[in-house]
Order: sequence, then structure tokens, then C-alpha cells
Amino acid sequence: MAEEILKFTKLTFIIHFVIGLTFTILFWIPDIALPLYVDIAALNLVTHAMSLTIGCLFAGLTASSLLGILAKEWKQVKIVVICEIVWLVANLVTSIISFSVFIVGMAILTLLITIVLLVLFILTFLQQEDKINPLF
Repeated sequence: MAEEILKFTKLTFIIHFVIGLTFTILFWIPDIALPLYVDIAALNLVTHAMSLTIGCLFAGLTASSLLGILAKEWKQVKIVVICEIVWLVANLVTSIISFSVFIVGMAILTLLITIVLLVLFILTFLQQEDKINPLF
């Protein structure tokens, strides 16, 4: 097992941090984020509250990636990577189940972002655990 954090792992955390920060800000401003995902007629106080809650989720995940960027050893971030993989698999399943509720463009974008991040975090885990050779 590689004790040091590989460049690929740092890059994965940086990419996740940028995407996570973007979604954190968007979901903390429901009047901007929600119309991107659902028909404006579907908006109400519940969807507004859920948007803020999702923003908090993204804030926590984004903070974990920032800590991953700053970490020096794999053992410091291993659990974060595992949690990210679980979150991304769950997000992928729920996004597929809920696909018809969302505006098609954002549903596709969300699926693509989720798949890319999931692949990056799986590759990160496999490389750090010496299951595959480092990509760079």
C-alpha cells in the first residue's frame, strides 16, 4: 500500500473540491439552483428547504476534499475516499431513479459528473491500495 498520497489522488480531490464548491453555492441559492433541475411550478418551501439541506451535504463533502488536498499520507484520507465512493454510488442510483423528475439537460449533466467522480475515486482507491499501477 502506498503510504504517500499520489498525484492522481491529489488531482481527484482538487477536481471534487471545485465541483463540490460549485454545487454548494448553487444549492445554497435555491432560486438559482432549483429552476435548473425542476419546473418552476414545482418550487415551494419544501423544495427550498431541501435545496439548502443538499447544499449542506455538498459543503461537508467539499470540506473533506479540501482536507484531502492538504493531507500528507494516504491513511489520513482513506476513509474519505471510501465515503465518497459510497455517496457517489448512492447518488448515481437515486439520480437514475429520479431522472424523469428533473429537466433532461441537468439530469444528464448530474449523471455525467457523478460517473466521472465515481471513476476518479475508484481509481484513486485502487492506486493507493496498490491494486493497479499508478496512472501518473
